[in-house]
Amino acid sequence: MSSRSVVRIAFVVFVALMVQSAVLVGVRVGVVHPDLLWLLPITAALIGGPEAGALVGFWSGLAFDLVLPTPFGLSALVGCVLGHTVGSVTAAVDQRATWLKPVVALVGSVAADMLFAVLGAILGQQQMVQVDFLDVFGVVGVSSLILVFPVNRLMRWALTAESARRSLVSAQPTDGALW
Repeated sequence: MSSRSVVRIAFVVFVALMVQSAVLVGVRVGVVHPDLLWLLPITAALIGGPEAGALVGFWSGLAFDLVLPTPFGLSALVGCVLGHTVGSVTAAVDQRATWLKPVVALVGSVAADMLFAVLGAILGQQQMVQVDFLDVFGVVGVSSLILVFPVNRLMRWALTAESARRSLVSAQPTDGALW
């Protein structure tokens, strides 16, 4: 991964964290709000495979841990596991399939919330499993279906910046002529 891609991924994580903290926390159905940050490792894994998904999941989760009142590192662990799992499970599927992104976003986000709550309870945060999970799954699932496409575009921009630039440079004539 090039330094340009790392900077772009950091920018995408920052923007997603700001949208999550400033906007989506206020969008509530009951006591539940959408979780945008789970879509970052999901889309990174769909674009770049399990390693990219795990790396983006770890760093986006670590950024999310800075604003959450939960055990530090919990979101990073869940994001890392989520990104690697999505990348591994979807490796054999045609990435151009139109159904893939929404289905993986729905299943992955719900699974991440469930894993987050269970691990939080194991680490002593019993209130994390004392919520109505159907409400959580409904809100997070529907919001993930809606937000996966713009997040996917941002992540594609971040991850494929260098490869697109290289292909443009290599398309130039090599004999020294400008035209």
